[in-house]
Amino acid sequence: MRERLGTIAKWAWVACVALAAGALIWRSRQDIVEMLHRIPAWMLAASALLTVAAKLLLGENARIAAARSGITLDYATAAKLYNLSQMGKYLPGSIWQFVGRAAAYRSRGAGYAQIRDSLVTESLWVIGAAALVGLLLCGPAALAAIEGSLNAMLRWWLFGGAALAAVGVVALLLWKRDALLRYARSAIPTPRVVLVQAGIWLLLGLAFWVLVRACGMAAGPLFSTGLFAAAYAVGFLVPFAPAGLGIRDGILTLGLLPYTGAGEALAVTVVARLIYLLVELVLVALQEPILAWRARRRGSAA
Repeated sequence: MRERLGTIAKWAWVACVALAAGALIWRSRQDIVEMLHRIPAWMLAASALLTVAAKLLLGENARIAAARSGITLDYATAAKLYNLSQMGKYLPGSIWQFVGRAAAYRSRGAGYAQIRDSLVTESLWVIGAAALVGLLLCGPAALAAIEGSLNAMLRWWLFGGAALAAVGVVALLLWKRDALLRYARSAIPTPRVVLVQAGIWLLLGLAFWVLVRACGMAAGPLFSTGLFAAAYAVGFLVPFAPAGLGIRDGILTLGLLPYTGAGEALAVTVVARLIYLLVELVLVALQEPILAWRARRRGSAA
């Protein structure tokens, strides 16, 4: 009975996310329809397939982090739990995807410390890689834009904000030094992790660039990849924005303004968000029957 209620709750939540996506589409329908008419179907499909490949690598990232913390999962199980838990990120608070995975790991016998270390390590890899890619690929362009468009007073405000942020980081290091050092040591990436992260951000960046290019914008693949990675990192860190909603989209829209008008930049961002959400829903919907089919095949072969 408990398992049945869990299944019902899971599919009810997937339906709620689908309804929310429908509401978003309806509100932005004019710009989206115009944009979809301009983007060839094969480019939409290419963006979706690149996103699928990135999501599969994110499942491998979760498996490696779990294994490092002593939680043994095969790839199919790790990817299934990761994809299913991602539905929770659309709730305010930015913790529910972790709560869901923690419960799943706990039901498989993992200890609380193992669960904590696994989820923290996984998140540090994702955020760290996204921030690094964004800084390397978008940093010079962002500095040039700031240098050319802001007056001296605004530059001083930005400098002051950066200085305060640096002071906050130093204070945090002094206050939680032991815990931060422990997590830093646990999150040192192996060559496999580096390759997985490189694949994730290359695929997600190209998925976004395909849409940008399809709309005739001159933004290159490197800038588009860096912009998407930076927006993802910032959106991930904002607790009140479920799935970075609004934050990530705003950064993407602002980043595209040098290449197009505000309406087109927003429309591309919305289409990218919808493709990402559609991929997540499709993966959740298909993984259960696919895994059940694999189990039946193994059973019949035995």
